[in-house]
Amino acid sequence: MSVEIVRVELLGTSFSIQTDESKEYVESLIAYLGSKVETVKSSSKIDDPLKAAILAGIFLVDELYRERVDASATTATTTPDEDMGALAERLIARIDESLNDDIRREHQSPSHIGGEP
Repeated sequence: MSVEIVRVELLGTSFSIQTDESKEYVESLIAYLGSKVETVKSSSKIDDPLKAAILAGIFLVDELYRERVDASATTATTTPDEDMGALAERLIARIDESLNDDIRREHQSPSHIGGEP
């Protein structure tokens, strides 16, 4: 991918960065960071941009860390084969249940059409 130059405006500061990511992607990151900073400002009444950015950074690192811990816990307890096996077992159970329901309905409904048996 080619190198992009993206203009960043955040917390009253403007600068350009070089990145090999798309401009849209970088802008979405900046917007996400900006929303976290605004959340910090509104919930804590902090006006200092540096303090707000530091707190937002801490919240973002916490978010990332929790995602990694959750992902590693999930990976440690199940393997892809186990996930597929569990899915296959659930699907087989549903099919069996559906077939059994059909058999029950057949036995409950009259086996003749019109007139007396």
